[in-house]
Amino acid sequence: MNRSFFRFFVLLVLCFIIVWPAFFTDAAAEKPKIANKKVYRIAGEKYLAPFSYIDESGQFTGFSIDFLNVIAKEQNITFQYVPMDIHQAIQALKAGQVDAIMGLKYSATYGDTFLFSNPYFTMADAVVIPKQIEKEIHTLADFQNKTIAIRDEPGAFTLLLNVRRANFQLALNSKDALGFMMMGRADAFLGNKWTARFYLEQSGRSNDYVIRENLFEVPVDFSVVVNRQNESLLSIINFSLARMQGSGDYQKLYTKWFGETEEQVHRLRTWITLLLVTILVSLLIVWMIYMWNKRLKQEVEKQTEALAKANLSLEAHQRAIEQSDAFKTQIIENVYSGIVTLDEDFLVTSTNQRACDMLGIQLGACRQKAYNIPLLQHILNEYAAVRKQESKGQIFSYEMEYEKAGKHLFVLYRVIPLYDQSDMLTGYLVTLADRTEERMLQHKLTTQEKMRALGQLVAGVAHEIRNPLTSMKTFIDLLPRKYESSSFRDELLRHVPEALQRMNRIVEDLLDYARPKYPRRTIIDVSSLLDSLIIIISPTLKKENVHLSFAVEPNMQLYSDPDQLKQVLLNLMLNAIDAMKESAERHLSIEMKVEGETGCIRITDTGCGIKESNLSHIFEPFYTSKSSGVGLGLTLSYQWICENNGEIEVITKEGHGTTFCITLPTTDKEGASP
Repeated sequence: MNRSFFRFFVLLVLCFIIVWPAFFTDAAAEKPKIANKKVYRIAGEKYLAPFSYIDESGQFTGFSIDFLNVIAKEQNITFQYVPMDIHQAIQALKAGQVDAIMGLKYSATYGDTFLFSNPYFTMADAVVIPKQIEKEIHTLADFQNKTIAIRDEPGAFTLLLNVRRANFQLALNSKDALGFMMMGRADAFLGNKWTARFYLEQSGRSNDYVIRENLFEVPVDFSVVVNRQNESLLSIINFSLARMQGSGDYQKLYTKWFGETEEQVHRLRTWITLLLVTILVSLLIVWMIYMWNKRLKQEVEKQTEALAKANLSLEAHQRAIEQSDAFKTQIIENVYSGIVTLDEDFLVTSTNQRACDMLGIQLGACRQKAYNIPLLQHILNEYAAVRKQESKGQIFSYEMEYEKAGKHLFVLYRVIPLYDQSDMLTGYLVTLADRTEERMLQHKLTTQEKMRALGQLVAGVAHEIRNPLTSMKTFIDLLPRKYESSSFRDELLRHVPEALQRMNRIVEDLLDYARPKYPRRTIIDVSSLLDSLIIIISPTLKKENVHLSFAVEPNMQLYSDPDQLKQVLLNLMLNAIDAMKESAERHLSIEMKVEGETGCIRITDTGCGIKESNLSHIFEPFYTSKSSGVGLGLTLSYQWICENNGEIEVITKEGHGTTFCITLPTTDKEGASP
């Protein structure tokens, strides 16, 4: 390396050092534009000298006010300053009576409520103590059993949490807290040294006290605080603060109020140190470049060898990825569910074989619009209607029925939004599960359980119909002999139609119960529903010697499927009758009343109750304690109540009977027509 090159390098380093500071003063963000001159109300403490205070002439002044005046002039806006106590200022900001608070210390308490500007003044809290006890105080532990005057503000006790048995004298502001100390009501004052120094000099007693600055190392920042809706004002303040610090205006303002400080000397030393370090680092870099060039050939050979090894490893890794992709593809192609992926424009990007079979498209038929495929069109229309109400990441799942080739098919589908690493929507995943066989099996099991209950009812109905048939037969046998008797004809005309009407009503209700219907919710008159149930269940109640009592709130209505609700109540009543076969007292009670926006139905029996070990299984499919039946009665009852936006609860004790509580809505909360 020749001497001329070295001189050129040193000259280049010096030029870089000279130009470097310009980047901190000239570089700035684009100045925010202010359309019209706006007036902001700024709250500040009136006893926080020299930052904000009322001087002898009654003028509200201070470093914070001068700082904001520079911003107002630069940004062509107006600040109106309102002197307040700190707690008044915080409440005023919350209520929107002021736009900002100046000179507020950062506190996590208000971190979620307000926005804090970049700090425009940083310092560490100091302790003021009388000279009489100066030799007694060396560490924080020496404040045990002493009283410390502090300003009542958020986080005021944070610095003194580790001082045991210390007492505190709270004041609304720093001036009052210093007054407590000077009156002898406190042994020390904790706060910022500038405020303490100002009021001590103002009182003429600065020689009686000592300010200790080395007890706390935690910096305290003064910031301007605004509501979260006022980010524009915060941007103006942060922008102007950065410009003032870069241009030197801030330092001039600081010198006006606080004079020259050790910080400036420290900054100069820092720049000198930085200059020396830069020169040394530059020389080191030059030496390293020289050594690097010397060893470049050897390093290239090593890297070439390493690159060859890496290439072999990369090829092996690529083969592993291909095998993994093939494995995943086989899994996706052979799962029972259909899988479809869409991009953000709802174009089909991939499908598996099962999805193609269900959608009726060719495998690999990508880049076609999903809305051109009938089944996907229906799914996406349903999703579009509700996705604005769904929270991010929530899976949209629904079961639909559609007709294909003359057959009714049931499909459970899910729509899952897909996002990239930057949280941007990239497309959708649609899964399709054919539940036709499951629904058919469920329908068969439901019919089987219903027929079992129907058979139990028929036995009682047959007994109930026998009585009116017997009376009708008696009248028919007597008809040839007593037809001429007017009293006999009157009795015939009164009893026979009544018996026929009773039999017809029993048969109609029984057929209505057995007739399959699709779920259809509507407003139900509870009294009419209960009357039809009593007609069906009365023969069985008489046969089993069960006493029935019921209490129904007048004009009570429920919003539910009447057939499903009737079948649920009939299942629970038949179960109650079975549970009371071995009981000495056989009493079945039904209570129906409105509780708030829901209706409550309670069915209580005096039967054997349910064992605690069996209670958690009673709603499980095929679980039964009876010798007959398939164990689906309570399972279906639970399902039907849930389908009608209701709940079912069991209260039981073995040997003391059981109560089933059903709650259902009284109105259509979704606003759908019945």
